[in-house]
Amino acid sequence: MKTVILILLFLFCSIPCAAQENCDLSNTSLLNLRLGISPEQARSVFGKDLKVKVKKKGQRTFFQNFIKKPAPNTLSGVRAIYLRFFDGRLYQIEIFYENRGDWQTLENFIGNFFVKTNLPAWKIENGKAKINCAEFSIVADRVLNPRIELTNETIRAQIDESREKDKK
Repeated sequence: MKTVILILLFLFCSIPCAAQENCDLSNTSLLNLRLGISPEQARSVFGKDLKVKVKKKGQRTFFQNFIKKPAPNTLSGVRAIYLRFFDGRLYQIEIFYENRGDWQTLENFIGNFFVKTNLPAWKIENGKAKINCAEFSIVADRVLNPRIELTNETIRAQIDESREKDKK
């Protein structure tokens, strides 16, 4: 009986387990921007091409569009960019891109964008692609133009909670 139990235990332990997907978006960058950087660091990424200026305290948003004039080389293909800061740290990057021939589908867009990353599988529902990893998320869609959004969900929840308190 001991032999049978040992054999079963050995077989159970030798069965390969499915590898868990890497779900760390903390180092993911969009246009060389990473969540958690300061406005000064964001400004240094683009040099003179994008003058990121926001106040240090509270929730602040930097917005720039390139509809009337084309985007500079460091932002090639970008139609609009939102950088959202909370207490001087970037918590959300949202970028709208120009339509391109190789981005006709959402799958092409996200596949082209994250070809060199080790992200878990996208969940695609109702024309939106999502990845939720602990405190971070990525959302991509093609409603008007190809759009991608990288967010620190912990900070977004704090901001939403603060807004609810202000409404009362």
